[in-house]
Amino acid sequence: MDEKQSMEQMIEDKEQHYSEKDFFKTLKKYGAKLGFKGLHTAATLYTALKSPNMSKGNKMIILGALGYFILPLDMVADILPVVGLSDDLVVLTTALAKVFMSMDDDMKNDAHALLKKTFGERYVYEEVDTVDMQ
Repeated sequence: MDEKQSMEQMIEDKEQHYSEKDFFKTLKKYGAKLGFKGLHTAATLYTALKSPNMSKGNKMIILGALGYFILPLDMVADILPVVGLSDDLVVLTTALAKVFMSMDDDMKNDAHALLKKTFGERYVYEEVDTVDMQ
Protein backbone atom coordinates (compact mmCIF):
# COMPACT_ATOMS: atom_id res chain seq x y z
CA MET A 1 0.00 0.00 0.00
CA ASP A 2 1.47 3.38 -0.94
CA GLU A 3 1.53 6.50 1.24
CA LYS A 4 -1.37 8.18 -0.59
CA GLN A 5 -3.65 5.20 -0.01
CA SER A 6 -2.60 5.11 3.64
CA MET A 7 -3.44 8.82 4.05
CA GLU A 8 -6.80 8.30 2.37
CA GLN A 9 -7.60 5.52 4.85
CA MET A 10 -6.62 7.76 7.78
CA ILE A 11 -8.93 10.51 6.52
CA GLU A 12 -11.76 8.18 5.50
CA ASP A 13 -15.07 9.10 7.17
CA LYS A 14 -13.52 12.28 8.57
CA GLU A 15 -14.49 14.57 5.68
CA GLN A 16 -16.72 16.60 7.98
CA HIS A 17 -13.59 17.46 10.00
CA TYR A 18 -10.91 17.88 7.34
CA SER A 19 -10.69 18.19 3.59
CA GLU A 20 -7.99 19.60 1.38
CA LYS A 21 -10.55 21.76 -0.43
CA ASP A 22 -11.79 23.30 2.84
CA PHE A 23 -8.21 23.82 4.01
CA PHE A 24 -7.37 25.96 0.98
CA LYS A 25 -10.71 27.77 1.14
CA THR A 26 -10.06 28.71 4.79
CA LEU A 27 -6.41 29.57 4.12
CA LYS A 28 -7.42 31.99 1.36
CA LYS A 29 -10.33 33.46 3.31
CA TYR A 30 -8.47 34.16 6.56
CA GLY A 31 -4.89 34.32 5.33
CA ALA A 32 -4.42 38.05 5.80
CA LYS A 33 -5.96 37.91 9.27
CA LEU A 34 -3.65 35.04 10.29
CA GLY A 35 -0.53 37.02 9.52
CA PHE A 36 2.70 35.64 8.09
CA LYS A 37 3.59 33.30 10.94
CA GLY A 38 0.06 31.92 11.15
CA LEU A 39 -0.04 31.33 7.41
CA HIS A 40 3.35 29.66 7.47
CA THR A 41 2.35 27.48 10.44
CA ALA A 42 -0.80 26.25 8.67
CA ALA A 43 1.07 25.66 5.40
CA THR A 44 3.94 23.88 7.17
CA LEU A 45 1.52 21.53 8.91
CA TYR A 46 -0.21 20.88 5.59
CA THR A 47 3.05 20.02 3.81
CA ALA A 48 4.12 17.82 6.74
CA LEU A 49 0.79 15.99 6.48
CA LYS A 50 1.54 15.24 2.83
CA SER A 51 5.08 14.04 3.49
CA PRO A 52 5.80 10.30 3.48
CA ASN A 53 8.48 11.03 6.11
CA MET A 54 5.99 12.09 8.80
CA SER A 55 4.79 9.40 11.20
CA LYS A 56 1.13 8.39 11.27
CA GLY A 57 0.83 9.55 14.88
CA ASN A 58 2.09 13.00 13.99
CA LYS A 59 -0.19 13.08 10.96
CA MET A 60 -3.16 12.48 13.25
CA ILE A 61 -2.07 15.47 15.39
CA ILE A 62 -1.81 17.56 12.23
CA LEU A 63 -5.19 16.37 10.95
CA GLY A 64 -6.77 17.41 14.23
CA ALA A 65 -5.21 20.87 14.11
CA LEU A 66 -6.04 21.47 10.45
CA GLY A 67 -9.56 20.14 11.02
CA TYR A 68 -10.01 22.64 13.85
CA PHE A 69 -8.62 25.40 11.62
CA ILE A 70 -11.20 24.81 8.89
CA LEU A 71 -14.09 24.32 11.32
CA PRO A 72 -16.21 27.49 10.92
CA LEU A 73 -17.70 27.40 14.41
CA ASP A 74 -15.18 26.56 17.07
CA MET A 75 -14.37 27.87 20.55
CA VAL A 76 -14.15 31.44 19.26
CA ALA A 77 -16.06 32.09 16.01
CA ASP A 78 -13.63 32.95 13.19
CA ILE A 79 -15.84 35.80 11.99
CA LEU A 80 -15.20 37.83 15.16
CA PRO A 81 -12.67 40.60 14.56
CA VAL A 82 -9.21 40.23 16.12
CA VAL A 83 -9.98 37.35 18.51
CA GLY A 84 -11.78 35.14 16.00
CA LEU A 85 -8.66 33.31 14.84
CA SER A 86 -6.74 33.40 18.11
CA ASP A 87 -7.87 29.92 19.17
CA ASP A 88 -7.01 28.57 15.72
CA LEU A 89 -3.51 29.99 16.03
CA VAL A 90 -3.08 28.38 19.44
CA VAL A 91 -4.16 24.99 18.09
CA LEU A 92 -1.95 25.29 14.97
CA THR A 93 1.07 26.45 16.97
CA THR A 94 0.63 23.71 19.56
CA ALA A 95 0.43 21.06 16.83
CA LEU A 96 3.53 22.48 15.15
CA ALA A 97 5.41 22.38 18.46
CA LYS A 98 4.48 18.70 18.91
CA VAL A 99 5.63 17.60 15.44
CA PHE A 100 8.42 20.11 14.83
CA MET A 101 11.30 17.76 15.64
CA SER A 102 9.99 15.28 13.04
CA MET A 103 9.99 17.87 10.26
CA ASP A 104 12.71 18.33 7.71
CA ASP A 105 13.76 21.39 5.73
CA ASP A 106 11.92 20.16 2.63
CA MET A 107 8.59 20.33 4.47
CA LYS A 108 9.31 23.89 5.60
CA ASN A 109 10.48 24.98 2.15
CA ASP A 110 7.47 23.32 0.53
CA ALA A 111 5.27 25.46 2.80
CA HIS A 112 6.78 28.63 1.33
CA ALA A 113 6.29 27.30 -2.21
CA LEU A 114 2.67 26.43 -1.38
CA LEU A 115 1.96 29.92 -0.05
CA LYS A 116 3.64 31.53 -3.06
CA LYS A 117 1.50 29.38 -5.37
CA THR A 118 -1.68 30.11 -3.39
CA PHE A 119 -1.23 33.86 -2.89
CA GLY A 120 1.06 34.79 -5.79
CA GLU A 121 2.66 38.21 -5.54
CA ARG A 122 0.73 38.98 -2.33
CA TYR A 123 2.91 36.44 -0.53
CA VAL A 124 6.36 37.77 0.20
CA TYR A 125 8.73 35.38 1.92
CA GLU A 126 10.17 36.70 5.15
CA GLU A 127 12.61 34.78 7.27
CA VAL A 128 10.63 33.19 10.08
CA ASP A 129 12.21 33.52 13.49
CA THR A 130 13.45 30.16 14.67
CA VAL A 131 11.55 29.01 17.70
CA ASP A 132 13.16 26.55 20.04
CA MET A 133 10.60 23.73 20.13
CA GLN A 134 12.59 21.51 22.45
